[in-house]
Amino acid sequence: MAPKSSKDVANILALLDRKLKREEKGTVITFTQFLEKVSTQPDKICRNIFQIFHDLIYYYTNEEEDFNNDPESINYKTINCDKLFVEETDTPFFTDLPLANRLVRLADSYNEGTQQNKIYIFVGPPGSGKSTFLNTLLQRFEEYSHTPDGQNYEVVWRLDSSKLNTGSGHSSGGILEIPCPSHDHPILMIPRAYRGEVLEALLPSEQKARIFNKKEYEWLLKDKPCAICSSIYDALLGRLNSPAEIFNMIFARRYYFNRRLGNGISVFNPGDPHPEKFVLTNEAIQKELSSLFKDSNLVQYIFSRYARTNNGIFALMDVKGDNEKRLMDLHGIISEGVHKIEELEENVKSLFIALMNPEDKEKIKDVNSFHDRIVEINVNYILNYAEEVKTYYHSLGKQIEKHFLPGVLENFAKIVISSRLNPDSEAIREWIEYPRKYEKYCDDDLLLLKMSLYSNIIPSWLQDEDRKTFDRNMRRKLFSESEKEGREGFSGRESINIFNDFYTAYRKMSRQGPGTNGERLITMEDVKNFFLKYVERIEIIPEGFIESIIRLYDYNVMEEIKESLFNHNQERICRDVQNYLFASNYDVGEKQYCPYTNETIEIGEAFFEVVEQHLFKKKVSMESRKNFRNEIASRFTITLQEMVIEDKPIRETLIYKELYNIYMNNLRENIFEPFLKYTAYENAIKEFGTDKFNKYDQRVKEDVSFLLKNLTTRFRYSEEGAKQVCIYIISKNARQTDI
Repeated sequence: MAPKSSKDVANILALLDRKLKREEKGTVITFTQFLEKVSTQPDKICRNIFQIFHDLIYYYTNEEEDFNNDPESINYKTINCDKLFVEETDTPFFTDLPLANRLVRLADSYNEGTQQNKIYIFVGPPGSGKSTFLNTLLQRFEEYSHTPDGQNYEVVWRLDSSKLNTGSGHSSGGILEIPCPSHDHPILMIPRAYRGEVLEALLPSEQKARIFNKKEYEWLLKDKPCAICSSIYDALLGRLNSPAEIFNMIFARRYYFNRRLGNGISVFNPGDPHPEKFVLTNEAIQKELSSLFKDSNLVQYIFSRYARTNNGIFALMDVKGDNEKRLMDLHGIISEGVHKIEELEENVKSLFIALMNPEDKEKIKDVNSFHDRIVEINVNYILNYAEEVKTYYHSLGKQIEKHFLPGVLENFAKIVISSRLNPDSEAIREWIEYPRKYEKYCDDDLLLLKMSLYSNIIPSWLQDEDRKTFDRNMRRKLFSESEKEGREGFSGRESINIFNDFYTAYRKMSRQGPGTNGERLITMEDVKNFFLKYVERIEIIPEGFIESIIRLYDYNVMEEIKESLFNHNQERICRDVQNYLFASNYDVGEKQYCPYTNETIEIGEAFFEVVEQHLFKKKVSMESRKNFRNEIASRFTITLQEMVIEDKPIRETLIYKELYNIYMNNLRENIFEPFLKYTAYENAIKEFGTDKFNKYDQRVKEDVSFLLKNLTTRFRYSEEGAKQVCIYIISKNARQTDI
């Protein structure tokens, strides 16, 4: 490719210049323009850091009401946090529903009462991803501050020396620009005594009730500007005849968070040393101010490091090392909301966040001033199997899914999660008196039930009596247990390592296994064998859980197979019954055309047996079957006469309806029986897709084809997977197993 000319490069730079100008346009505005924005968008312009946190959480999450808006709702919602913690991140954090609901409740709390300085400690065991959680959350704050929805403003003073009769020469054009180091909201520049009156005149009527009556907006009327802004205002008031001229020197600019620069976000790691200077200033600005006002003490441009995060975020990554002292230094600020800087008092209203391991809570338990100022939010190991599977996808790629039979990957995750749950649940014991009634669907401790409920799913197999008693009180008890679960068991890192070991070993084995494509998909038997043989700390998986989950898996697979067979059988049953009635009048060995179905029938024992296996609930002798056929033949002869006389279709006759109902009812219960009884079905499944499949009876080929087709189209199986799972069930000898 030819190199770009000087003109091309100039055009590229011009384009960049135009885009950057459009991006930055309007970021610094006059106070008048700012008030215009307040009048049109008070909900976006008039926000402090707590309201921004609330709006950010809702901006990046999607939610649905819990359990289909039922009357017993406790506002436990299905919340998708992928946009908040997963998308466009270097290291995603996967959020289960218990944590997602805790975050939303925290955000909602900022709209429900007066916001006080507190420290929000996110507590979680090692390997729970706390650091990833906080890093990603802070990344979103930065991004949000650049969006139209995340706009926030801070004060910038532009002091016109010509208006102060001091001559020029302080800065270009006689303008001295003074940024507020505490990021004061511009509305605070209006004296408190008149702020309510200004807002009353400024706001549209539909917004006034909300702004003046809701606790979240109290700060608008009560908060004071920082000492620097207050002293500048007072100094100007003593020099200027008109307060309007003061407001002409107040500007507002977009307040963008930038963690790397410490602008609005300051993050401290345990090894970060304490700064030598606790009092900060800007000597150039201080010199200009002293010269402008002819007094070195009138405006003191000094502040602390806490000013950088006023109306922002002050975060401690783990309360260890130097961060222990930083946490202790906060208790005075958290209690009083101010920080002493020499003679000045510095207002500090920040979102204080700390990460902590459970064992480190001992460090603050004896600090009395902290007790009512700490809010704990648990960041435990994942309790939602769908989110756990996402961690495997992130580790090895989404393509791993195609190497597993459907449901197997999810069950692997459930086994891991079982180690994080308490088998003895007081709420479950109070709620469900006889857990054994669910042995087909669940483990003895009902951990699988709890996993479903933590994922906001009420299983279809839950009986009506238990659905009715799953009321508000019971839900609160159950979901409160999630706060204490996920602190032990396999950590997130352990889980990924275990899965990587499993996948590497069994993926290699599957390549060498049988199958149409030379590959065997990974099964539940593989999962069971791996955990029992190779996983260390197997004792932390509740006793009997793996056997229970395999029992549930077998039950679910059998239901999928039955449904796949049954769905196509209604028309087939109609034809079978009509063919059977017609053939009952002919001898074995004949080949006849049936006028009711337009099918040619080879009348033999194999034909009769296919239908009769659905007409008898248990195995009967050949003599009984022949007697039954003779009886049907006699009755059908009489029926034929009725059909001719009354011009009645065969489907409307009594004998047809009787056989059809018997066939249908027995089919529902025993639809898979032929596959278990006759090796022809098993062999046909194995040879499906090969030339050898053509040798089988038409009915066998039809049943096998329908079964495999429905498994692939309705239940996510590949053709190879559908074949494999059918052989799996047959090999488990389902005739003697209650699945």
